[in-house]
Amino acid sequence: MIFSAISLNSFLLFFNLMTKTEKILKYLVYVGLVILLSIPFIISNDLFQSYVTGKAFTFRVVVEILVVIWLILAILYPKYRPKKNWVLISFVLFTISLFVSNFFGVDQTASFWSGLERMEGWVTIIHLLGLFIVMGSVLNTKKEWYNFFKVSVVASFIMFILALKQVIDYGNSAEDLKIWGIFRIYTTIGNPALFAIYALFNAFLSLLLIFGYRNRFLEFAKFTKKTCLYNWQIWFYILTFVLNTWMVYQSVTRGTMLGFVGGLILIFLLLAFLEKGKTIYKKISIGFIVATILFTGTIFSLKESDFIKNNQSLNRFTTMFEIKGSSQTRVNNWIVAYDGFQEKPILGWGQGNFSYVYSKYYLPRQQGIDDDLWFDRVHNVIFDWLIAGGLLGLLFYLSIWGSAILSIFKTSKLQNSEKAILISMLAGYFVHLLFLFDTLVSYLYFIFIIAFVYSITTKDQKGPQYQISEPIKKIIIVLILLITPFVVYLVNYQPYKAAGEILQATRVTTRNSNGEIVFYHQNPTIDNIKLFKSAIARDTFATADARREMLIAGNSVFALEINNQLKSQYSLYVYNEVNKQIEETPNDPSFPYRLTSFLAQIGQFERAEKYALLAIESAPKIQEMKIPLIRIYIMTDQKDKALAIARDTYELDESKKDLWVEYVRVADKFDDELLNQLIDQAIERGNEEWVKSLPEEGIEID
Repeated sequence: MIFSAISLNSFLLFFNLMTKTEKILKYLVYVGLVILLSIPFIISNDLFQSYVTGKAFTFRVVVEILVVIWLILAILYPKYRPKKNWVLISFVLFTISLFVSNFFGVDQTASFWSGLERMEGWVTIIHLLGLFIVMGSVLNTKKEWYNFFKVSVVASFIMFILALKQVIDYGNSAEDLKIWGIFRIYTTIGNPALFAIYALFNAFLSLLLIFGYRNRFLEFAKFTKKTCLYNWQIWFYILTFVLNTWMVYQSVTRGTMLGFVGGLILIFLLLAFLEKGKTIYKKISIGFIVATILFTGTIFSLKESDFIKNNQSLNRFTTMFEIKGSSQTRVNNWIVAYDGFQEKPILGWGQGNFSYVYSKYYLPRQQGIDDDLWFDRVHNVIFDWLIAGGLLGLLFYLSIWGSAILSIFKTSKLQNSEKAILISMLAGYFVHLLFLFDTLVSYLYFIFIIAFVYSITTKDQKGPQYQISEPIKKIIIVLILLITPFVVYLVNYQPYKAAGEILQATRVTTRNSNGEIVFYHQNPTIDNIKLFKSAIARDTFATADARREMLIAGNSVFALEINNQLKSQYSLYVYNEVNKQIEETPNDPSFPYRLTSFLAQIGQFERAEKYALLAIESAPKIQEMKIPLIRIYIMTDQKDKALAIARDTYELDESKKDLWVEYVRVADKFDDELLNQLIDQAIERGNEEWVKSLPEEGIEID
C-alpha cells in the first residue's frame, strides 16, 4: 500500500510538471489532427478491405486519444468545455436518435458496429461527435483553423501527385476498366466517387484560403512590399484549386461534378446577396451562370460528336439526366427505400440494414445478375437516413445542416466571402450526397467544416464554469488515463487482428518468383481453417465477414490438388459456421444464397436445395435469387421443377438477358422445341446479341 501511494504521488507530480501548461496538450491535439488529415492516404495491405479498415482503425484510435486529451484540458481549463449551440445540440440529438433506432433495428451488430467493408455504424457516429467536440472546443481562433486548412490543402497537392501517377500508369489499368467500364482516378482512397468529394472539399478550402480570413487575393492585387511574402502562397492556393478541380473532373463522378459547378455558381450568387452595394459580384455571378449554361448547352448539343464521345468525363456528364444503367439502379433503390420507410417511418430500420429493405421490397426491373445483387446503401442521403433512423433520424441529421448554415449567415465573425464559400462548399457536398453516400473521408471533412463554424460562432461564449477541486481533478485524470488503454483495446484491437487473419485465411494460392501457382500456406486448408477459427473466436463484428469470405474462398480450395479428406474438412467447417450465421441473421438471404452454390459445388444437392428455398423465402422478389435453384434442378434432372421455376422467373421481367439465358439453359437440357421458340422470340424482339452470346454461356446452338 505504501509503495502504491508513493508511486501514485510520483506519477501525479510528474503529470503536474508535464501538463501545467496547456500548450503541451494543445500541441498533442494538433499532432492528432494532422494524423487525421493523413487518413485518406492510408492503405493497409495486411488487412481485409485494405482501403477501408486501415483508415477506420486509425481514425478511431486517434479520435479516442484526442477525446482523452480534450477531457484533461476541459477539466483543467474551463474555456475548453463545450458551449451551448444548436449545431452541437442537433448533433447530440442525432446521435441519441440513431442509438434508439439501432437498438430497435433489424441487425444490432450491423447497426452499432457495421462490418469491415464499411466500418461505419453508430461507433463511427459517436467518434465523429467526439471529434466535433474536440475540434470545436480546442481550435478556438481563426488562425488555428486556417493553419489546419493549409495542411489539408498541402495534403491534397500530394494526392494530386498520386492521381497524376495513376493517369500516367493508365495503360496498366485493365482491372479498373473491368470494375468501372472507363478509366477513373481513385488513388489511395479506393473509389472514384469518394476521391471526388475529397477533391471538392479541398478545392473550396483553397478558395477559402485565397478569399477568406485575410483575403490574400486583395493583398496580392496591391503588389506592395508588405504582401510579397504572401504572393507565393496565393499562387499555391490558386494552383491547388485548379488541381483539385482537375481531380473532380478526372474522377468522372457526375453527382460530384454537378455539385462542384453548382457550388461555384452559388458563391457569386451569395456574394451578390450579401454584398448588395458591390455590383461587381452580380455581374460576375450572371456571367458565370451564362457561361455555365452556354458550356453545358454546347456539350449536350455535341454529345453525339466524336470529341464528346472520346472524352470519358464529358461523355459521362452528358448522360447525367438519362435514367438507365447505374442511374436507373439508383432510382429503383429510392423507390425501394420509400417502401421500406413506410413500414418503419418513425425510427427506421437501424444503420446498415438497407440490405434487408432491398431484399424485401426489391423491384423486378432492377439490373441483372452482373450488377450488384446486394445493396447496403440507397445512394441518396435523404433515403439513407430515412431507412437508418426514420423521420426522427433524418430531421435531426438535417437540423445539423440547418443550424450550421444559419450560424454562418447570422454570425458577424465571418466575412461575407467566407460565408459564401462555406455555404457553397456544403451545398456542393449535399448535391454529391443526393447520388452517393458518406464514407469516412467525407464524414471527416463535414466534421471539419461544421466544427469550424461551431468554434468561430461560439468564440465569445463561455462553457460550464463549475469548479473542481485539485484533488478531484487529479483523481479524474488518473482514472481517465487508466481506463483509456482498455477502451482503445476493446474497441479496436480484436477486430483489427480479425481483419488481418481474415485476409490471410482467404489466401489459398499465390505465384512464386517464377510465376508458378503454389500454395500460399504451408498446410493448405488446415492453416486457412485455423485462421478463420481465430478470427471468429475473437467474437467481433468481423465474424460475419469471416463466414462470408470462407464461402468465397471455397472456390479456390475445391480447385486445389489435395486429398478429398482436407476438402471435406474445410467443407464441414464452413457449413457449420455459415449455419450459425444464418441462425443469427435469419432474415439475411445472402448467406443461404451463397451456401447454396457452395453445397452444389461439392454435390450436396439436397442440402443446397434447402438453402436455396430459404434464400428465396427471405427475398421472394429477387429473380436472380432463384438461379442457383434452377441449376440444381438441371444437375439433378428434375425437368418439371426446372422448367417451371425458370419460366416463372423469366416472365417476371423479360427484359433481363441473364434470366433468358437461364431459361434457355433449361430448355437446352430438357426441351428442344422450347429452346427454338425462345431463340426465335429473342430474334423477333431485336435481341440478336443475346443469341450470339449463348456459346459463351456454354450453350451450343445450330
